[in-house]
Amino acid sequence: MTKEQIEILAERLIGLKQSEWTRIKQQVDMIFSSKAAKVELDDLSELKKTLEVGFNLRRYIDS
Repeated sequence: MTKEQIEILAERLIGLKQSEWTRIKQQVDMIFSSKAAKVELDDLSELKKTLEVGFNLRRYIDS
């Protein structure tokens, strides 16, 4: 996110009620969730490395 985007966003949020923010957040979260539901694992090598790091069988994912 750029400084310009942050400035624009901050200006737009001034005066927003908590209930309005909650409704906006719910809708944005729903869209992201629906997009994320379509993501599939496609890199077996990366998965193995990540699991090995997660289970302390490897120190870094890069190696």
